[in-house]
Amino acid sequence: FEHFAHCSLKTAMGAAEYVSLGEDEEGVSTTLQTVLDLKSKGYKVFGVETTENATSLWDTPMPHDDTGSIAYVFGNELIGVDVQVLHECDGIVCLPTYGIKNSLNVATCVGIIVWDTLRLLQKVTRN
Repeated sequence: FEHFAHCSLKTAMGAAEYVSLGEDEEGVSTTLQTVLDLKSKGYKVFGVETTENATSLWDTPMPHDDTGSIAYVFGNELIGVDVQVLHECDGIVCLPTYGIKNSLNVATCVGIIVWDTLRLLQKVTRN
């Protein structure tokens, strides 16, 4: 797992300039520092992981304002989200799955969670 110790930025082509990462005291971009930075700016940060502590996305209370200040942390499909990062999150959510497999691939999971979050935020802004 040594190759996962290095921070890498994966985004859609052309989107990297719009995704900022927090930096630690040595100027290295880390997921943990990014979570801390987002929280200091008022974001509610949710880790997305299949753990015993996870709550179904459908049962997780989301902020009821129209700021859209919600961030999700997705891990890779091999080792998931770092435990230190999960401890700093405001909550841990998962997508309910049924059958033998207990998870979806990351791209599918991101699509579902972002779509549902936008749907919920649209409801809030209409009221």
